[in-house]
Amino acid sequence: MTSWICSSITITKMRTKIYSTLILLLLFNTLSIAQNNNEDNIYFKALKEYARYVERFEPETDTVYFEVLKGVTSFFPKEINNIKVIILTALNQQKIYEANDGKLVHRKMSPAQVIEDKIDISIIPFQGQYSVEGGGLRLGLSKWHSIIFVYDTDTKSFKYSEM
Repeated sequence: MTSWICSSITITKMRTKIYSTLILLLLFNTLSIAQNNNEDNIYFKALKEYARYVERFEPETDTVYFEVLKGVTSFFPKEINNIKVIILTALNQQKIYEANDGKLVHRKMSPAQVIEDKIDISIIPFQGQYSVEGGGLRLGLSKWHSIIFVYDTDTKSFKYSEM
């Protein structure tokens, strides 16, 4: 009888832990989606600063192409600072390259890295070429940009610092 009661209590505790874990996972997922839809999202801020850079130093650029990266590019706007943002995926990549004569600047944004009291997000523009006959996609590394954010204790948020 005692072992049955102990087993029943153990099962109840396990169920409670499982339900608690599921609730926390759902809550975390909801909060991360809400953050991604918000202009306070660190990746949105990095894209906005990069768009300012493009406007200033690459005025001929009206469209930027980013390789898809789940959790980073998923919620990029379709346009920022009058520059179109197109996400390259396995499904659309060939068609987009073909529409650009097989060549374009293929960008990747890295996940955020914490360095001391700063957040560093890198954007790497590659010289991309796509050719079915030539074996598919080829990326040539060019310069990259580190977009740095620092934590502002007054506003309790990360603020753009430098690129």
